[in-house]
Amino acid sequence: METLTIEISNPEVKRLIDDMAALGLISVKETKPSWNERWSNFSNTLPNITEISEEDIFKEISEIRTERSL
Repeated sequence: METLTIEISNPEVKRLIDDMAALGLISVKETKPSWNERWSNFSNTLPNITEISEEDIFKEISEIRTERSL
């Protein structure tokens, strides 16, 4: 048995692969992203701020708590 990693760029291809799996020709195992990939994706969503004060952090927390309580 050979293991391949395939990146699917076309939704129609995903359907073909699912059909081949249904026929028992192949098996499909989805992999979870590594911790580094997840961290990279998460850190890319964060604002690019070099300096932040403790006061700014507490202000942000207070604003979020206020929004949640509404």
